[in-house]
Amino acid sequence: MKKSALSAALAGGPSAPAPSVQPSTKTSATFLDPSVFPCIEYADIIDGTKTVDELSAATDQFAGIDFASVAIVGSAPTNVLLNGVALADYPLNPRRRRAGEETTQDVAASVGTSGPSQQPSVGSLTSNYKAVIGSLPKGLTMEDKMKLVQALPMSPSRALLQEMGVDVVSNPTREGRSLRRQVLKGAVMVFVTAGYSGKRFIFEKAKELGVRSVVLDGPDSWVQLLVKEGVIEKFVPIDFSDVDTVFDRCLKSIRDVRSSIGELDGITTFCEMAVPLASRLAEALGLPSNTPQAVDNARDKHATREIMAKAGLPTPRHWKVTSEADVPKAAAHVGFPAVIKPISGAASLGVIRANNEEDLMKAFKKVQHDMSRAKIVAGALVEGDAEGEDVAGNAGGWIHLELMVEEYLDGAEVDCDLIFDNGRPVYGAITDNWPTVEPYFNETGSNCPSVLPKAAQIDLMELSVRAVQSLGFKLGVFHVECKFTSRGARLIEVNCRMGGGPVRDTNLLVWGVDLVEEHLMAFAGIPVRPPVARRPLKQMAEYTINAQKSGHIKNLDFLEQYRRVEGVLYARPLVQPGAKCHCVADGLPTWLCELMVVRPDVREAIAEIKRIETEINHELETLIQ
Repeated sequence: MKKSALSAALAGGPSAPAPSVQPSTKTSATFLDPSVFPCIEYADIIDGTKTVDELSAATDQFAGIDFASVAIVGSAPTNVLLNGVALADYPLNPRRRRAGEETTQDVAASVGTSGPSQQPSVGSLTSNYKAVIGSLPKGLTMEDKMKLVQALPMSPSRALLQEMGVDVVSNPTREGRSLRRQVLKGAVMVFVTAGYSGKRFIFEKAKELGVRSVVLDGPDSWVQLLVKEGVIEKFVPIDFSDVDTVFDRCLKSIRDVRSSIGELDGITTFCEMAVPLASRLAEALGLPSNTPQAVDNARDKHATREIMAKAGLPTPRHWKVTSEADVPKAAAHVGFPAVIKPISGAASLGVIRANNEEDLMKAFKKVQHDMSRAKIVAGALVEGDAEGEDVAGNAGGWIHLELMVEEYLDGAEVDCDLIFDNGRPVYGAITDNWPTVEPYFNETGSNCPSVLPKAAQIDLMELSVRAVQSLGFKLGVFHVECKFTSRGARLIEVNCRMGGGPVRDTNLLVWGVDLVEEHLMAFAGIPVRPPVARRPLKQMAEYTINAQKSGHIKNLDFLEQYRRVEGVLYARPLVQPGAKCHCVADGLPTWLCELMVVRPDVREAIAEIKRIETEINHELETLIQ
């Protein structure tokens, strides 16, 4: 069988050039290196074509990890106080947990984190990333970038890397990782915004690795607590609300940091809305980054579709909608069922399924109505007043709403988590996502390793890799969402940073790959070659209970019994006692609690989660009134 472009590159070794983008073809898994894509080889076990003993006979360079030392993060933000004063925080958007999007105060109540400590940060970048993108400079020319790189002062970390030699440090073994960690230790990394407080594990991991972290965030951000605790070295307050000057002010602040604590090794972010700004700041200083154009194209779902189509990759039918007159055109072109969604997202405005043109028009008008009432409060984009109160909002100057209608994709949804270095993949694994609660596409659960057939996993992985490459990305961690439909693999979206919620936990527990560590390596300019387990270290399933009826919840004390069950890594509430909960009949369902279970076989983990879900829903019948 002829090798595909992806397969050929994977066989070419660490220095192989990035594969050219070609239409997706069926490829033998023989050429998908299991040291890069472990889920592909393990799929033989799922398919029943190999036994575990046959797989384990392969040389495994990964000896395992100390799971007792792993902090399982989940999705819940934490309440943050500094000297008794509540600091600003953002909860995780319940619509987009794995994508890891932050949201604003109007959604906080649904995840049980509303209260003084959860007020939006003044001048937070979350106020609206699209307004910021429109005010940012364009990317530099290749000539200008080369001049900056050549003039870049040598930091201690870069000097050590040069002394050791890239080839030696690039070994994808535990010994190679030890050398890379030596290079990373002492590196100065600037983070553009901290995200919600549940992301503190990122900064704790950076501290563990010896990284000197500097964080730019809103003046009353929760992250200043980490300075007091010694987790980060410096907090720089930035008012992001003046979008016309935010780039220049951030650039000046970063240069001031460089003058005070030493040469920088990287500028990065783990927050979706900050990626466009972070990429431009890194580029302006000659530091490792993806191009602003690649980032902007990934943020624009319509642009992503157009680029993939030009690259010959399978793409759903789609149509941009900017006015009511576009709705019939979109309906005629896309057909039904269809999905309407913001092209680049907009705070808590979600994704809605439409089964006919009437549904589509209603969905379009609802989004238009909601946005007309949207407001900027303390620098954050929030929904307007209660239904029935048509009070005009003040967000019109901040946002430009564009929607896209595309065909509804049937089949199983998955996450493909990828790591790239120099334009080629060095790690990839698939996590199955369970059916969402429609029409809002609210997430439920996931499992890893995937239980999809090997052929499906190959198709999904190849599409994900080529999608990332077609957009022009070269390095870092990517969270690619796909579906394996009746017509094959199809892309939902490319997130150009680590996924949120349980994504980091999943990859670390199952394949031994810490996406936080590899992300830091990539943006510090250190070769990324994570040692990867050849077979799952743990097999897991996680689940978030959506409310089955509306009302106020008394408590979730009964979760304590599940925490004592062997193999249950967490069972914790996402709402507070007395919180108002909604079922799907009344709108976006409320997440009530989340669970993660590990078992010797992933199918056993799935069955255990389903058993617990049934028991919990029975308990909730009397606890929600």
